[in-house]
Amino acid sequence: MKHFLFSALFCCFVFIGFSQNTSSIDFVISNLGINVDGHFNSFSVMTKFNEANSELESILGSITVSSIETGIDSRDEHLLDADYFNAETYKLITIKSESITKVSDSQYKVKVNLKIKGITKQITINVDVVKVNGSHKVSSTFEIDRKDFKVGGSSFVMSKTVNINVIHYQKL
Repeated sequence: MKHFLFSALFCCFVFIGFSQNTSSIDFVISNLGINVDGHFNSFSVMTKFNEANSELESILGSITVSSIETGIDSRDEHLLDADYFNAETYKLITIKSESITKVSDSQYKVKVNLKIKGITKQITINVDVVKVNGSHKVSSTFEIDRKDFKVGGSSFVMSKTVNINVIHYQKL
């Protein structure tokens, strides 16, 4: 019985450890004073590190717009329309680093070109990099103004600020 219990606990810890190495792109926006959260199910993030010193050298990413999920199917479909993401014309959201400045052993300031609905804006984001279970965990939390990208028109009930959280695991 002890061996069974030990084995079961060991398996739980192993599965929990593996599930923590999952990349994600999540967002939160206020609509009518209520936070609406969501994520994208289909995306690609590529990070490049200097082999000699493990410093971050570049970030390149793309998101499939039609993979948006907020938990309400009708809302997700509406977000794909022309007044929001216009997913029929603009299938991808892209991000590409232009310059990277190391701030500390695990923190960087990264100037990126973010392209949404064919509009490219340069923004600066803070990026954290730590080693976790044989991978680089690259994470960033930042805000964008949806109006800069003509997403959602001039809605007065929806906040113009979108909070974005990105977590990416890159094998060492």
